[in-house]
Amino acid sequence: MSEAQIGEAATQPSSQKVFTTETRVACNGNGGALGHPQVWLALGGDGQVTCPYCSRDFVKAAADADDS
Repeated sequence: MSEAQIGEAATQPSSQKVFTTETRVACNGNGGALGHPQVWLALGGDGQVTCPYCSRDFVKAAADADDS
């Protein structure tokens, strides 16, 4: 997940799921004074992880079958 994607994800409500193709993601809760310290989180065996600071859910995106 790029820094731009993290920034976009941070502007969404924390109850929204953030889909990613990565197995490791960073969350900073929107950064700055309104955010939280940046943490790196590894998706678990179920393909999900929840940020312990802001409760944002990161979910492994399904692979597209059309990508040949």
